[in-house]
Amino acid sequence: MNRLLPGMLFALCSVAGAGGGERAVPVGLGQPARCAAGYVRPDFSRLQADLNAARTRWKAARVRNYRYDFARIAAPLRLPDVTVTVVGGRVQGIQAVDGQHPAAPSPLNAGPVEALFLEAARALTYQRSQPCATLRLGFDAVDGHPTTFYSGSQVSPMADGSGEWRVTNFSARP
Repeated sequence: MNRLLPGMLFALCSVAGAGGGERAVPVGLGQPARCAAGYVRPDFSRLQADLNAARTRWKAARVRNYRYDFARIAAPLRLPDVTVTVVGGRVQGIQAVDGQHPAAPSPLNAGPVEALFLEAARALTYQRSQPCATLRLGFDAVDGHPTTFYSGSQVSPMADGSGEWRVTNFSARP
């Protein structure tokens, strides 16, 4: 369901090469850019360790039936919030939270928790090689399910090209 998402989100961050700090980054038609003032490169080793620990907690919790609210922003778009219901590890339904927007299947809608872990892992792999990368991940301390995700670039000047989501109201079901 989320197979195209990493490419869609990160294609907006069309920068080449690797590095960080104040290194110039080619943007557009040979226009050099730099990382935004105060930029600090993420600790990718720490992020990987956090992701691995969260996945271990999730597997140990053996939660197969659950429901959660999901909010996604794929800058510059804010998608309608949805409630995702998972039964037996598979998406059973996706409903609009506010009831005003149709919850049509979309590659930007969430799937089971395993799909959120996969999206985070792909972003981690991709962002490691990007200059001025920004990546933040959050996980539930008890069962490990992902709670927050932000992936973008601090290339200056850049207007958009980030992606983020938030999981709230997570509840395991019998």
